[in-house]
Amino acid sequence: MYYHRVHELGDLDPEISIEDFAQGNGIENNWMTRFLTDRMEGELTKADLEQAKDILKQKFMVGFIDDIEESIYRFMKYNRWKYAEDENQKMKEEDCVRDLAMVGSNINPNEYELPKRGTQAYALITWQTQFDTKLYEYGKELFDLQTKTYGSKERKKILKKQKKKGGKL
Repeated sequence: MYYHRVHELGDLDPEISIEDFAQGNGIENNWMTRFLTDRMEGELTKADLEQAKDILKQKFMVGFIDDIEESIYRFMKYNRWKYAEDENQKMKEEDCVRDLAMVGSNINPNEYELPKRGTQAYALITWQTQFDTKLYEYGKELFDLQTKTYGSKERKKILKKQKKKGGKL
């Protein structure tokens, strides 16, 4: 988010270091957890995280940009969206989804280096996003759980094989 705000949005002064950003000069503290629980101020608790997890489970179809084809398949199934019946139009729509998956729509064109583990920036960002990180991990679990109802046949097969091996996706 730091690099996006500096280079793309331009709403963050490039003179602000990533450490300053992570200390609270621009970073959103556990934004998703706060948004879901409507706790925009004050300290978050484990109860807030559990509430956010429950809301995520009860109200959301989970999808991931790094698994966009499967995610779009699920959104289409959940919303009962269909490709066009006309074969030419259907091919265009499928190509659009494939292009989105291959090229992406949420790509930062700027090269940047992520803070390395053990640095102050890494520690600060980890602290500022600790609940959101746990919420994200739970979202991955939900994605697997939602596979049973909304996943593609291919993903169901993969998940079934993984369960037999006792592992996760």
